[in-house]
Amino acid sequence: MIPRLVNLIFDLSPAGAGRRIVLFVLVGALAFVTGFIAVPPPKAERLIVVGGYYYMLGLFSLFVFFGRRVVAPRRDVWLGWLRRRRVVWLAVIAGTLFAVWADPFKHKILYDEYVLQGTAWHMHATKEIGTPVRAYDFFGTWLAIDTFLDKRPYFFAFLLSLVHDFTGFRVANAFALNVALTPVCLGLVYWLARQLARERGPAFLAIGLLATLPLFGQNVSGAGMELHNLTMIAGVMALAVLYLRAPDDDRLSLLVFGVVLLAQSRYESVLFVVPAAVVIVLGWLRSGRVLLPWPALLAPLFLVPYAWQSRVVDAKPILWQLREGETARFALRYLAGNLEGARQFFLGTSPEYSNSWWLTVVGAAGVIWGLVCAVRWLGRPAGRPALTPVVIVVVAFGAAIAANLGLLMFYYWSRLDEPIASRFALPTCLLLALLAAWLTGHLDRRGLLATRCMTLGLAVWLLGWGGPAYARRLYTSQNLLMHELDWDFEQIAAQPGPVLLVTNKATIPFLLRHVPVVNIPVGRTRGDAIAWHLHEGTFREVLVVQAIRPTSGAGDLGVDPDDVLPDSFHLQTIAEKRFGLRWDRISRLVKIDPAPAGDSPPVPATPAGRSLAQTTPAPR
Repeated sequence: MIPRLVNLIFDLSPAGAGRRIVLFVLVGALAFVTGFIAVPPPKAERLIVVGGYYYMLGLFSLFVFFGRRVVAPRRDVWLGWLRRRRVVWLAVIAGTLFAVWADPFKHKILYDEYVLQGTAWHMHATKEIGTPVRAYDFFGTWLAIDTFLDKRPYFFAFLLSLVHDFTGFRVANAFALNVALTPVCLGLVYWLARQLARERGPAFLAIGLLATLPLFGQNVSGAGMELHNLTMIAGVMALAVLYLRAPDDDRLSLLVFGVVLLAQSRYESVLFVVPAAVVIVLGWLRSGRVLLPWPALLAPLFLVPYAWQSRVVDAKPILWQLREGETARFALRYLAGNLEGARQFFLGTSPEYSNSWWLTVVGAAGVIWGLVCAVRWLGRPAGRPALTPVVIVVVAFGAAIAANLGLLMFYYWSRLDEPIASRFALPTCLLLALLAAWLTGHLDRRGLLATRCMTLGLAVWLLGWGGPAYARRLYTSQNLLMHELDWDFEQIAAQPGPVLLVTNKATIPFLLRHVPVVNIPVGRTRGDAIAWHLHEGTFREVLVVQAIRPTSGAGDLGVDPDDVLPDSFHLQTIAEKRFGLRWDRISRLVKIDPAPAGDSPPVPATPAGRSLAQTTPAPR
């Protein structure tokens, strides 16, 4: 294989690929210099903010364009396949409905999901990349007046902004997008499992194993990017299989754009560039020629914005969101705790985990079977059977998924048994479902009725362990901060508007509901501005949200020190409610005593939003 690849690459004849390989290397060098050397982080940040939306629009448009070119010549084949697979669609729809039922529609990961929604709103409104931390109603138009570049990749936010473009902005659009992605994800899982197992029954089993996973349902009914990332992984794997079956320029171009978009779906999804490159080279060997259409030639340049954003995040430790006392995102000292968390998540039987130990068991059996097959294949150098495209893809992308999981074990916040970190296990669960289907198909062909046994095991798990996990609904029942926010929204809606909110929480959830808001650190420094607007009637009410907690060994209650306002702020309590070990208090600002002469500069009579935006808070 190696000599054949060398001959293909170094063919310098006029019709050979040597010149295009040289050009690709030069483009790669240019991309490296541009991404990591030539452009400093501040300039890269500005380029992402101004051009990131159009970068995503161009990539997505080209992905759709080449997708149509690939599908159009075989339209009759695809339509016929879809018409003959009504049972498949019923299974996909049933899996989707089950996943939607498994958990209520709520924001699950605070404040990640709100940040994504805020970024999507800003992209929808301005066609720039940014996450708002302050906004105001200017003559009937709700505008962001203070933004920052978030650390999260922005393909999901871009898709959500497109939904806003067509339907108008709604907070619920994020839930609708994830629900729409669910049948796509399950359909791709069926197709991959069907190609791998060569039987329909194991493919249905793969749908069942994934759709009944409580973690899957929690992300289907959430507003995060995890389901989108999972769908993109399955989609790129399917594109890789199609490319290996019949390598040509259009299929390769579609695969390239799919991989680049996948890299913008989650931070670590750039790892899938490596298995995609392996698949592309193997496609060259299968076709007997080097395929390098212009999208493949320019692929390194398409990844430059990812490098820019990574460098911007590296240069801003505040975006790392480290816990107190921690100084690094990745370290060896996190390994022991993360490994124990992974063991608890994958093998734990407690309903407090959003896992499926049955998926782990049958998936692990599939991993063992795959290793056995690999040893047998390597042990027959003379008569090795050719590997099918789907086996090559699953092995290559499975290795990347395993590397992804291994990398996360060194990350500071990757204990998979913690509800907020369990979502990182979704790609591994996808791989386990596919390998379980592969093993089941092999056993079925030997007459062992494996599909029935595996399905029976799934039913037993559902009744004995899955049901209690669904009933607990930890992401919603135990998410105290989400309940605090819901209560805050209720209290704000009950007050006559317009209302200015001074809050101890992040401002983004309130901005998405068009509530003018500043956080408490800003409120402390802008007392004169708030007093001026209160006097002028810009706001009918100024509400303050503070946390009340025990402040002494005797259990005396007081305002959390981080939420204390100056003595010049006179508050009147409206309502209090307990959430866990602390209380949430909402008060009305009655008045602010004027500062002594010379203590603060006069506040100019400027529009309300601008006078309140002089100090930018750090994102929380």
